[in-house]
Amino acid sequence: MRNMLQRGRIVLAWLLMGAMVMTFGGIVAPVLPQWQFLPALLAGNFLVIAILVVLTLFLGRIYCSVLCPLGISQDFVFWLAKRRKKNRRKFAFRRERRIMRYSILMLTGLAFLAGLSGFLGLVDPYSIFGRIVHDGLGLPAAYGWNALVGFNESHGWIPALSKTDILWPPLAAMALAGAYFVVLTVLAWCYGRAYCQTFCPVGTLLGTISRFSLFRPVIDGSRCIHCGACEKTCRSSCIDVARGAVDTSRCVDCFDCVAVCPKGALTFSRAFPVKGPEKTPSGEGLSRREMLVTTAVAVGTVAAGLARSQTVVPALLGTGKGKKKILPPGAVSADAFAQRCTACHLCVSRCPSGVLSPAVLENGALQLGQPYMDFSKGYCVYNCNFCSQACPAGAIRPLDLAAKERTKIGIARYAQFHCLIARDGIVCGNCARHCPVQAITLVENRDGRSYPHVDGARCIGCGSCEYHCPAKPAAISVSPLPKA
Repeated sequence: MRNMLQRGRIVLAWLLMGAMVMTFGGIVAPVLPQWQFLPALLAGNFLVIAILVVLTLFLGRIYCSVLCPLGISQDFVFWLAKRRKKNRRKFAFRRERRIMRYSILMLTGLAFLAGLSGFLGLVDPYSIFGRIVHDGLGLPAAYGWNALVGFNESHGWIPALSKTDILWPPLAAMALAGAYFVVLTVLAWCYGRAYCQTFCPVGTLLGTISRFSLFRPVIDGSRCIHCGACEKTCRSSCIDVARGAVDTSRCVDCFDCVAVCPKGALTFSRAFPVKGPEKTPSGEGLSRREMLVTTAVAVGTVAAGLARSQTVVPALLGTGKGKKKILPPGAVSADAFAQRCTACHLCVSRCPSGVLSPAVLENGALQLGQPYMDFSKGYCVYNCNFCSQACPAGAIRPLDLAAKERTKIGIARYAQFHCLIARDGIVCGNCARHCPVQAITLVENRDGRSYPHVDGARCIGCGSCEYHCPAKPAAISVSPLPKA
């Protein structure tokens, strides 16, 4: 039974982890991202938040061990570290770094209330995972896949395989993803779940709730022989064998301690309070004041998140006063997009043309990493709604294909002095030829030459004209829609 808990958790975690990776690869529908805590909170998905909170109250931080892709990837790094005989890491109990944990959580909450989702994306585990996968590992994975396809074609084994287009992210995005990858890999290799137990605001919030969980690791003092096996194997460093205590706020329910106990003294079971001056079976020993504080932090953070979801309603209705810019179809206002996007880059990974690109400073420092429409790299495909179907945080509303094809995101502006026909006498017509809604026609002028003419009423601002224009700079470009 003890090993069943551990193995079952591992199998489930890796199935969901594989599904998440394939989601960013465009193979699996984007369902799992909607179950990530912060995106669900930003989207106002009350059902998902309620389910995650109830699961935490019953089972503790099971979210961190099964649903969080960044947590599972750290487990994989730690597993690789254990396979080296010279690196048989033995852990020891460490006291909770409460000041650091709750300082990060409070800063995250303030950023949340201020609508600084760009900052939230820097600490949110799901968004960090998305950046690492897309901006850091996506490029070598694409080159590796194309090499595999080429090798397969030379041998004719599987004719159905085809090469993928390689789209380079901005160097700054790649550098940030690489920095995350290196730091988190080193932390996981040396210290197990160090990020989860100290720096992760989602882990701290769920850990606060898990102090009251119904089921938790419990040490039976009558059976414990104080061998220290559980403490040495705990990657969260939350088991204190000397006191017979488990800090459930940092326990991520990996069940390694339950499996390794030689006497079965450590079980995952219902915790009952102990009479007298002894510690509770969880061993946290919180005072009444600490209990009230942690409860207030958990309740206040969730309540603030739900309240904030209501404050952005005017922005969703298009009444926000933020700076206008070209947004993906389904993003109604710049304010709502900036407040909800955590820069997980799921929409970027699923864009077939590469028009969505992670921003560096194009949208300002407060929106670092949030995607923008870069028509020099691609254009919004007319019969595609992948980005609107992918966004888990509500920054891009889901649109069916018919609604997306009618959505106006910008308007094309024609600069005749840049056009090849006016500058060099070269007849081009690429803009009219590639316009999916026939908003651009060639109209003959007095000089006998045909120049592009844009019908603003029909133009949807997809950027196909700008992308296909051979002139440098482009003679036709997409501008933001005028204010209503």
